[in-house]
Amino acid sequence: MTGAPAQSLTVVLIGYMHGRGGIQTHTRFLAEGLRERGHRVEVISPPPMSEHGHRDRAESVQDYSSLADLSNRIRSAHADVVMVVGTGWKAMLGALAAGATTRKVFFEVMSGAREQFLDPRALVRFGFDAVVGQGRPVTRRFVSEFGWKGPTTTIPALPEPLERQFTIPARALRSVSEGVRFAYFGRVSEPKNVSLLVDQFAAYAGERGTLDIWGHGDDAERIAGLIAERGLGDRVAMRGRYPEGQAYIELLQIYDLLLLPTIAQEGAPLVLLEAMACGLPFVANGMGGIPDYENSECIITDGDIANFIPAVQSMVLRLESGGVDPGRLQDHYLQHFSFERLVDRWEDFLCSI
Repeated sequence: MTGAPAQSLTVVLIGYMHGRGGIQTHTRFLAEGLRERGHRVEVISPPPMSEHGHRDRAESVQDYSSLADLSNRIRSAHADVVMVVGTGWKAMLGALAAGATTRKVFFEVMSGAREQFLDPRALVRFGFDAVVGQGRPVTRRFVSEFGWKGPTTTIPALPEPLERQFTIPARALRSVSEGVRFAYFGRVSEPKNVSLLVDQFAAYAGERGTLDIWGHGDDAERIAGLIAERGLGDRVAMRGRYPEGQAYIELLQIYDLLLLPTIAQEGAPLVLLEAMACGLPFVANGMGGIPDYENSECIITDGDIANFIPAVQSMVLRLESGGVDPGRLQDHYLQHFSFERLVDRWEDFLCSI
């Protein structure tokens, strides 16, 4: 759906746009999609956090230097809607200072859990008009833990729109007679529980399976040591940072099964949508908003990590018997999570408020 909208909006999106992650990806592509449909969109970001090595951000993004600066930028935009993506005291207070005629939306991209008593997300109760969660469990948890009484809805965050930027071949199921090629993509940190994949490798990989771990994080060194300790260096590999664009698509398509054994307080990891787009089935522990990605070609557990390895074993049997249809998984993505579909949903919501 493109062309001039029935109602043209001015939208201000506030989110941290330095570095690489879900907030940056969603905000960038939502802004792009809304602009293509005739809406005016401004993206405002906190300044870079030097301790994280972040310096760059898109040219179309403005950094704010203080709460007063942020408030002035929002007011000067004459926004119809201001949406905070992520969290932070300045972002929340700046949105509240936008004025009575500007609708204020908070997009919960985390798990909905209240992490501390003085949590900036509690400010939604003092003037925000709506809360959006990126998964239904996320939305429910946010309402419960923050006492939100106002309107809510659930809309997924936008992943990188691989299907419109690059070529994604239609995928068919390959034989796994020579062993299943397993992969993990994402942050390598303790809450992501990547070590489980190494500890339990023999339980699911059989005699020929292999595992590639893609990503960086503070748990990487420990996991590398665990691989060496278990004598798995010829079958389990730490691959480091994964590529972007067409190279990322081609990489996703060489694997048979994506594994996400997270025990973190999740929102809904975008890598699962990117895997769907490329026809790569996954097994994921059902934390946060992950259950909203349920489909017939993947397995999502109930959030009890004890059920994860049995789920992987079950999926291996399905792969071996040809009981997975990658093409159907790609169709599911296009029908529910494609760029056009998600921009449709965000545009309808923003116009409705």
